Amino acid sequence: MKKILSLLLGLMFVFGFAACDRGTKNPGGEGGNDVTSIQILFSGWVNTPTTSEDPYRAYIRENYGLDVTLNANSDFENAAIMAFNSNELPDIITFPSYTSFQKFFAQGVLLEDWTPYLEYMPNFTRSLDADSQASSKQVFTDGDKLTALWTPADPPTWSLKLREDWLDMFREDKGYDAEWAPETPEDLLDFARWVKAQKVAGVKEFEDVYAFSTAGGGNSLGVLGTWMPLMFGSVTVPAYGFYPTDDGEVAFGTTDGSYKEFLDYFKIIVEEELIEPAWFTQQYAERQRTYVGKIAIEWSPGEITKNTDANLREKQITYASRGMTPPEGKSENDIIDATNLWETYNLPKKEGTTNPRAGYMPGTGLAGKVITVSKATAQNPTKMKKICALLDDLYCYFDSEEGVYHRGEAYDALRWGVGAEDGLKFQTIEDSAQVYICTSSERAGLSERYYREDNSGAWDWGAWFSSTNDGVVSGDEPVVNDLVLKVAEHDNKTANMPALPQVGDYLSLNASDLNTMVSDMVAFEYKYVTSGWSAAEAQTQYNDYIQKWHTTLKGDEFLAEAKKQFQELGLYA
Repeated sequence: MKKILSLLLGLMFVFGFAACDRGTKNPGGEGGNDVTSIQILFSGWVNTPTTSEDPYRAYIRENYGLDVTLNANSDFENAAIMAFNSNELPDIITFPSYTSFQKFFAQGVLLEDWTPYLEYMPNFTRSLDADSQASSKQVFTDGDKLTALWTPADPPTWSLKLREDWLDMFREDKGYDAEWAPETPEDLLDFARWVKAQKVAGVKEFEDVYAFSTAGGGNSLGVLGTWMPLMFGSVTVPAYGFYPTDDGEVAFGTTDGSYKEFLDYFKIIVEEELIEPAWFTQQYAERQRTYVGKIAIEWSPGEITKNTDANLREKQITYASRGMTPPEGKSENDIIDATNLWETYNLPKKEGTTNPRAGYMPGTGLAGKVITVSKATAQNPTKMKKICALLDDLYCYFDSEEGVYHRGEAYDALRWGVGAEDGLKFQTIEDSAQVYICTSSERAGLSERYYREDNSGAWDWGAWFSSTNDGVVSGDEPVVNDLVLKVAEHDNKTANMPALPQVGDYLSLNASDLNTMVSDMVAFEYKYVTSGWSAAEAQTQYNDYIQKWHTTLKGDEFLAEAKKQFQELGLYA
């Protein structure tokens, strides 16, 4: 896993002309000391403009001779259409998906072949030779042409989180040893039922507590619909859920049986009232129970620990108020310390399953972002030289042999502000290759606020190239403490869990028909888990729906088209 992670992370957008001075100010050459204007088009995190005092724009201007305009837009495709139909052509374009890239590549408005540039891209070229990149290389190869560059797929950041203090109590009640962990969906269900039993018994600590939570927003099963199917081997969202099989066919949760296994499991959770009542209608921000310690099982990144801690402190929730026994060194009147409330666990797997995909974490595809330049930009050697000097300094990767993260100066500056804003700096984490950064000027004890605190759009400077595995842990704690270390521990465990890429991300399927399928599936799922059907009734309803899925909802057509595209992309073994 370390070797594969290293190779994947080594792909983090690394290229540059050999003649370029990496990391130097205003790289020389013809016109090198002149400021060149460029535009970067991408889907941002915030998508709001910054002010003329933007220190990140100034950093690039000073160090790379580029005056950069960020065109960050949540509606990327429409923004791209408008840009290419105008006289303001973008220079660098970061596509959020392969399918989005393909739409524009087919129109002939992008650089058609990166192969002539490979001799100037030693790091990128070296990565292409890795076995782990065979599938990604195939996807971006058209004959003898390399159609684009790509960032590596980020490792998973969301994973199963369990209330460790309650799990300890469960272990003791069941006679399990201290290392016991849920290995199957039934194990997890046993723990959920135990949590409810404590509430029913009137144990104060479990008052108003539920085992599960989600936020459907009235139109989905929320996060539970993301991870629960994985225990049985299914991704239930088209088109991501389509996958090539070893026998050269295409499968989906509705064809491999995992979809019903998931629905039956969810049905139990709803019928036994193991999930909070507002699970289908509430928005994500309304999931208050999670962050005040009233949910036992979550699917979340490591920040759940710091978010829980912040909420407990804000609401001044003490051990005594919850009827909790304080740990050693704490008193009943102390605010609950969230540092060790949550623990990260591997995804359970259905016992005895023959589904080879069961128990794997969800991957994000064979690549993260697709990055290229417009055809017009590629015809300007001076502009390209400056662009390459910047991009070369944006790459980051993890060297497993050295056990260290390598980040370019521009990466640190644009992603984290180190070198672009005064006061922003990294702190070492003892016995770790990672570093920590405090993103709160107030908590850091500074008299002046960071630019991004008042101009949130500046965060978009890192949105078009960043990796979630760059070796940086962020937070508002002023120094590295136990809370920071716990968040880092969560995310490190998650990043190293076995995951399968969602190659369905590379499919270009009819969007309107897909939307119809998704909407109908959500409606059926909600009906299935809430209608109180007997096992026989549920089976009949499911059989009828699967027939509808194959025919009316065009499931068979999607399977055939997916097979064709997977073959064209070379994604079969």
